[in-house]
Amino acid sequence: MTATLEQTQAELGKLVTLAQRGEEVLITRHGQAVARLVGVAPAQPSLGRRAWLANLAKLREATATGRGFPTGEEILDDLRSERG
Repeated sequence: MTATLEQTQAELGKLVTLAQRGEEVLITRHGQAVARLVGVAPAQPSLGRRAWLANLAKLREATATGRGFPTGEEILDDLRSERG
């Protein structure tokens, strides 16, 4: 898509949405191309972070007790039963 500088100023939000969807927007001034608006690829976790997350998932699986975290009400009931 091609847009003049004036159109770009008036419809920037719309043009950014188009760029996010993968469309390239060529911006012109006095009939000459002066800029290009393109989307940015979503950031991917680094290999080190992905490996760390995979190891964390394995650790959680290995140490899982099968029981979820107690609710606040369960904790209070336990404390009340300990007091008698």
